[in-house]
Amino acid sequence: MAVEGAAADTEAGLAGRTEVVGGIESLVLDGRRLWFGFDFTSDQVLSPLIDDAGAMARFAARHMRQRTGAHDEAYWAELVASAVDSSDLVWRDEQRAFTTSALEAGDAGPAAGHLLYLLDAATEWDGHAPADLPAAGLPADVPADLPADLPAEGEEAEQALRAHHAVGNWSLLFAPYIRGLPHRTSARGR
Repeated sequence: MAVEGAAADTEAGLAGRTEVVGGIESLVLDGRRLWFGFDFTSDQVLSPLIDDAGAMARFAARHMRQRTGAHDEAYWAELVASAVDSSDLVWRDEQRAFTTSALEAGDAGPAAGHLLYLLDAATEWDGHAPADLPAAGLPADVPADLPADLPAEGEEAEQALRAHHAVGNWSLLFAPYIRGLPHRTSARGR
């Protein structure tokens, strides 16, 4: 059974993140392995979360590069397989294992630092917001389409804004985390 939303569109690349040199990483969410492309130079994810090893290899062959250029699916399949047992982003396996229930409870455990790193790497939010929101304790440019029930002020609010602008289907990982943050109960003061 696939993780809901993890059967990502592997035909289209992520806007502005195609034909970039990168490698393959993986994480586990609710017991299901999810792969993704990663550009270690710019600290950006290059793909949606993909729950099928073959689909990840096809995506990478179509949209990613290595320093030696483009490669076929067989080449990428080897990198996908190696991403199960190793990571260039974290030292320990438990740093890349998440459960929705733990994230919703506000406990990312030993993966907390990695989660926040990925949140930054998988966002398109530029950090700017409308000028009428600083009184609500939010960063200077909050998008108008955000729900009124934002997390508490400061850093947590900024994390919610980044999650709201996650590329591809990365909300699979970030939405439960944001639900687990302390939330204000009133509207944002608009």
